[in-house]
Amino acid sequence: MAGEAEARFGPFIVGQAMARRRDLEVHLATFFGPDGVPQQVVLRRARPCADGANEAVLEAARRYAVLRHPNVAELVDFGALEGRSYLATRYIRGHNLLRVLGRCGQKKVGFPTDVALYVMQGILHALEHAHRQPAPGGDTFEVPHGDLAHTNVLISMDGEVKLTDFGLALASTRRRTSHGLNLGHNRGYTAYLAPEQVRGAPPSPASDLFQAGILLYELVTGHVLFSSAHEDALLDRLASGLYPVPLERYRPDLHTDLRDIILKALASRPEDRFESAKAFLVAIHALVDRVHVQLDAMFAQKLMGMLFEKPQAQA
Repeated sequence: MAGEAEARFGPFIVGQAMARRRDLEVHLATFFGPDGVPQQVVLRRARPCADGANEAVLEAARRYAVLRHPNVAELVDFGALEGRSYLATRYIRGHNLLRVLGRCGQKKVGFPTDVALYVMQGILHALEHAHRQPAPGGDTFEVPHGDLAHTNVLISMDGEVKLTDFGLALASTRRRTSHGLNLGHNRGYTAYLAPEQVRGAPPSPASDLFQAGILLYELVTGHVLFSSAHEDALLDRLASGLYPVPLERYRPDLHTDLRDIILKALASRPEDRFESAKAFLVAIHALVDRVHVQLDAMFAQKLMGMLFEKPQAQA
């Protein structure tokens, strides 16, 4: 817990630090709404000295506020206090995919393919909702996630799948990599950027689907696809569209249809990927029907119970 002078922030009592990012501080907090009923939330605040962070967080919160879906972590409150903008989402009792896959490695347990497909189903349902928001006149508008990395996908101890941090990558200042490549508005994990993002394009539904493909690859193989340890080399490969996807090295037993789904999602050209989250989801469901597996929260719940004896806060 922070010192008592720092513990209160408007309607929040700020608890333990969960993450410190380039322009954000993330804390577990207790929120007291108008009804006075306390609820646990994850509070993201702009860092005081981060250039443009206040505008970034508020812009992200406005995008996030239109999303209402079971697979999206609920936005509880947002605004500005004490010269700092913030957004708070409902706390999910569970873990992000980074921790889940890390625990699988520690326990030498493979991530079950049926649970991987169940998680991907939840991710794609959330993206389908975000990419087709209703607008006046019967049109739709898109809310890309922009940073669909393993830290932004949560699995609750009850087996629910939730996406968080929607839109935060869209609302960032520009940054230039160490070898001069301008990433535009892309502030997410380098290892989860789509090729067109590396070339300076803003986040889009197509880049979200590429990132979903990376996550599916990592779930079924237990290995990272791209490592950001050598950023220059990785960005060069992504920008050129020439990067290996070594599925057969780690999963020679993988069903051909699942292999084809992953490779299509990871196509270097956006037009060669699935045309939408719905199309990606249709391919997943067709595979599930062919191989006769069941996608059920119960199996994810059992996996989480086996991996984690006691729940911990997610970052």
